[in-house]
Amino acid sequence: MLKSLAVLSALLLSPAVMAQDAPPPPPSGGTPQPEQIVAFMDANKDGFIAKDEAQGPLVQYFAVIDADKDDKISLEELKTAMAAMRPPEPSQ
Repeated sequence: MLKSLAVLSALLLSPAVMAQDAPPPPPSGGTPQPEQIVAFMDANKDGFIAKDEAQGPLVQYFAVIDADKDDKISLEELKTAMAAMRPPEPSQ
């Protein structure tokens, strides 16, 4: 599952997924924030990404990210999925 999330992260965060009319990426071309992804994909502007609005890797991993199984991805569900994909902080 962790490997799947890593693949999702790489594909989801690729520039090809973000269109020109999407909210601008963070400075220096960093990783898009969950708020930017929701704003880009939420066609009906209800605050969620429905199955028919999902694009790219979100289509394949929709069921994994949709934790409450309500057939839509909330901002919190996307934040949780993206946080799970982050590599652990190095020990000091």
